[in-house]
Amino acid sequence: MKRLFLLAVIFIFSTAGIFAQEEDLTPESEKDYVDDKNMTVTEVEELIQSQGLIYHLDFVMGIQPLVTINTHTKNSAGKFISAPSPIEVPFYIGLSVPNYTAISFQPTLRFFPTFNLVYGDMVLPAEVENRTSLTLSFLLNLPVVFKINFHDKNSISVFGGLAGLFRFATTPFNVKGSEPGYTGTVKTDIDYMNKWFYKKLRFLYLSTGVDWLFYYGTTKYGPEFSIFFPISTITDKTLDGLMIGVGIKVEF
Repeated sequence: MKRLFLLAVIFIFSTAGIFAQEEDLTPESEKDYVDDKNMTVTEVEELIQSQGLIYHLDFVMGIQPLVTINTHTKNSAGKFISAPSPIEVPFYIGLSVPNYTAISFQPTLRFFPTFNLVYGDMVLPAEVENRTSLTLSFLLNLPVVFKINFHDKNSISVFGGLAGLFRFATTPFNVKGSEPGYTGTVKTDIDYMNKWFYKKLRFLYLSTGVDWLFYYGTTKYGPEFSIFFPISTITDKTLDGLMIGVGIKVEF
């Protein structure tokens, strides 16, 4: 199972192939072996270190709803101009390299679609009936993780690093590019958005968070809390784009 999941992650991150050595213990029998031996986390770590390269990786997946702050819901006259802070529910996958160590590197990738519109010189979230674009969003997180184990049964980790939010606006379904838009037409609005997303480092984020994972054999699962802080807060002088997430994380 790990080898199949590894192929999917390699494709997403465009990394080179990882070749595992032939071992007596296969990924399918790994959990049964650990359970039968009633092994502690320390013993599992020693076992993994004796295996091939693929056993030095953990695969990460989770579901983490994200709230994206929008402080420009109304204009100065009190009229609604955009959607309230939207909540997206992205599924994510990634790697933990190496596993069973106090410090590791844990790249992950989230995907979620949003709706947007142009108002003034800003690109804001939109409700479906007022959308100008369908925006495909890819959030690549590159944190370093610091982990503390407790009694070989669970662990608490804190993590921090850089993240990139790569967004690509496109014409929504049932909307034509020639229809009227804020800058002229829907097409010119979308062109404006795709430039705006990357000006003033709006794609660059600082990420931090904490998780509390419980161990079941070689599988770890539990709640996770994350914050993604946009660098553009400094230049745009607004908290727009700040993302806060709470969800469930699994490592195996």
